Amino acid sequence: MGLLLRPGDRFDMKGRTITVTQMQADVGQRVRDELIDVARRGQTITYGELKASAQLSHPPNGMGRLLDVISEDCRLRGEPSLAPLVVNAETLEVGADYEGAPNEDRQRLYDHWS
Repeated sequence: MGLLLRPGDRFDMKGRTITVTQMQADVGQRVRDELIDVARRGQTITYGELKASAQLSHPPNGMGRLLDVISEDCRLRGEPSLAPLVVNAETLEVGADYEGAPNEDRQRLYDHWS
């Protein structure tokens, strides 16, 4: 099916306007599918693991904007954001830019996708 967002679409998040890039549109569904699988297993995934499993070419520390795009896609579908599933390998915490309560948000995801 693909993401609901298309290249050039714009949305506001975290006090800024984000424009969907061609790369985000191209890999977004693959990342979304991977994160849904993680949610169904009741787990988390590191940025590096997600990069490898979704076969992404950009560095793991550059994934925040892609996760914002996926979060907006989830919002448009009436689903909880998949972003709190992605954690730092060393700290096992979500990125500093994440807005929300990760543990509670993860539980909502697990319940939604179980």
